[in-house]
Formats: sequence, C-alpha cells, structure tokens
Amino acid sequence: MTPRERMREFYAGRPVDRVPNGLGGCETAGMHVLAYEKLKGVLGVSDPTNRMCTFMCNAVFEPSVIDAMDGDLILLNSCMCGAPFRGPLAEGRWREQTIWDTTIHVPNDWTFRRDRDGTVWWEDFGLKCPPGGLYFDWPSTTDSHTELPDLDDLPSPDDFNPSHDVPDDVLRQLETTAQWLYETTDYSIVVGETIGDLQAKPGGLQAWWMRMVVEPDLCHAFLDKMVEASLAQLRQVHDAVGKYCDAMIFADDIGDTRGVTCGPDLWRAIYKPHYSRLWSQWKTITNMTSMLHCCGSVVDIMGDFVDCGLGIFNPIQVSARGMEAESLAEQFGPDLIFYGGALDAVLTPPWAPVEEVYEQAKRVISAFASKGRYIFAGVHNLPPDTPAEHLEAILRAYRDVRELPAQTQAKEASQ
Repeated sequence: MTPRERMREFYAGRPVDRVPNGLGGCETAGMHVLAYEKLKGVLGVSDPTNRMCTFMCNAVFEPSVIDAMDGDLILLNSCMCGAPFRGPLAEGRWREQTIWDTTIHVPNDWTFRRDRDGTVWWEDFGLKCPPGGLYFDWPSTTDSHTELPDLDDLPSPDDFNPSHDVPDDVLRQLETTAQWLYETTDYSIVVGETIGDLQAKPGGLQAWWMRMVVEPDLCHAFLDKMVEASLAQLRQVHDAVGKYCDAMIFADDIGDTRGVTCGPDLWRAIYKPHYSRLWSQWKTITNMTSMLHCCGSVVDIMGDFVDCGLGIFNPIQVSARGMEAESLAEQFGPDLIFYGGALDAVLTPPWAPVEEVYEQAKRVISAFASKGRYIFAGVHNLPPDTPAEHLEAILRAYRDVRELPAQTQAKEASQ
C-alpha cells in the first residue's frame, strides 16, 4: 500500500498492513531542529535542509527523511509560519540562519538578533533565547497574579467577532501546495493548524475562569461565536484542499500533568456542547478527519471527546496522570485514533538507558495497536537534547512491532 492508500483505509476504520508512521506529520508530532539533525544522522540522510517552522523550534520533515523512516504523513502548512512548506511556492522563501551553532533554515521575513551576552532575540515575535538556552521564551514583565480582574470591566460577547474568513492568499497558497503534493507524492497530507479554534479567553485567562463559574451564559455566547467562525473557515479550507488532504489538526491545551485544568465537570458544562457541535458539523462539511492536539492529562474527558465525534487525539502525554497507553487503549481504543506517545522525555529523559527507551516505545505501540487504531510518533515535539540513540531506539521499536495484527475494524469512518 502507498502511504495515502494506507491512511485512507485506516481513517475509514478498515484493516491496513501496518501501524502508520506519523512522525513529523503535524506541528506537535515532530522534534526540535537540533533533534532533527540527529535523526538525519540515524537515518543516514545527507539532505542539508533543516527548516524551523514554529515558535516551538520544530523542524519541517523533508521527503528525504519521511522516506528513510517509512513515514506516511506529510504536513501541508502551519498558521505559525507564513512561508509555504512545499512545491514551487516554497522556492526562494527560506534562508539560512545560524542559531545554537547550527545552520538551519527560516522564512525570509523572520528576523533574529544576537546580544553581546549571547541572548538571541526573535524580533518578529518578541521572543528571546537566553545564553545556553535551546528554546525561545516570552519575556515576562508583569505578575499576572497581583490583582483579580474586575468582571464589570471585561469584554462583552457583543463586541467579540472572530473572523469567519481565511485570507484568500492563504487559501490559494494551501490549494496550490496541496495539489502539488497530491500529484507528485503518495503521502497522506495533513492540514496544519489553520482555522480559528476554541482557545480564545476574552478578558484573559483568570477572568475567563472566573466567568465560567459566575457568568456561564456569557462564556457560551463567546463560544458560540468561536464555533461559527471555525466552521465557516473549515468550509473554506475544505473547498480549497479537501479533495487532496486526509486530516486536519485543531488545538486546545485543556490539561496539565494532573488533569483537566478547569476540572472535568466545568469543562463538560462550558465546553462540551460546543465541541459536540463543532465535530458533528465537521463531518457534514469535509471528509478530512478531525485531529485534536491537547497536552496533559485529559483521561477524565476522553470519553466526552468520543461522544463529541473527535477522530484523532494527539500527542498522548503518557507520563501524565491516567494517560498510560494500556489504560487508554482498553477504554477508548475502538473509538478513537491515538497519535503519539512513543517517546515521553519525562519517562525516558536523555540519560535513560537505550533499551529502556526501546521497551517503553515498544510497549506503547503494542498497547494501542492491539486494541484499536494508532499512529506512531513521540509525545509532542521531541526536545533538542534527545540522544541519537533514543531516536534510533524508538524507530527500531516501531519497526519491530508495526506489523502486529491491529484491531482496525473500529467504528466506521470515525472523524
């Protein structure tokens, strides 16, 4: 089977020949550009291209790497990067930039400045990488906990009007790139974060959490507008690339390592009706499978995601409370596609023995693949200090168990 054939059968709930490989297939299933350099060495890939595409410093996975690791997914784009990733439109849009004593590639319009002390500023976003650092941070100049917000001085839903339109130039760029990928490769194409989501917190996070308790009707009014905008933009993206692409990611970080940050009951009361509407109508608009990126422990509402009609869950932070692979697979494997989890840097940090990394990856892949549908990748973007030996170990584990008889006869066409 070609990657595209495999993924289309897989998404439809029909048996496929092996566990799909989705490493690098979305913005939160790849790795830092420094780890990507190591991955190329593990795979014996000499392609010098190493493009950083988001503030998370993750790399665009090139076809040379995807082919060498038997990958199935290719990322079309990201709203976090204005430069096209693929095809003729990408030519001349990227330039060399030296950061961390490594030559990488960044969009032409991104600007970096180095201070005398070694601090690197990403001037376009006001981010800084301190001396010796490996990521860019938002400088904090105020203490957000000095005083509570005044609920009488907060935005009204009447004044909240999220855009219903994806800019036309973005749609044409997506369409041209998706068509080129579809006609020149056999990968399964994933649309990156593109449409508006439900993460907005009008008035700020503290005020929003207070309003969920004391003014829930206002929160529902805001969320109604967010869903309307998301669905309108989804229709536009589908019209542009739906015939070429198989899945599309959408983000909302609902959990931390302990659980749902606002609590499962409050999430159900405030958010669940809107996600139910979003994902049920999603299926009437497009055949692209819905994918949610959500960090942390959300086991308490995983069944609610299923109820709402979610297709794919990423990145499976298996070190978080209740997110163990065996438990999730047993409870939700037949009803939800799990994507990620094979290397969690909390469970297997850089100093962990290689065979421990191998066994952990093997266990995660086997657990999910034996109970339902699973796409191989790590937990979120693997950090820059991930040893090459750990990357080799998870790829070895994947190849050793990827042909386990997967119970892919899950719910038909779960999207």
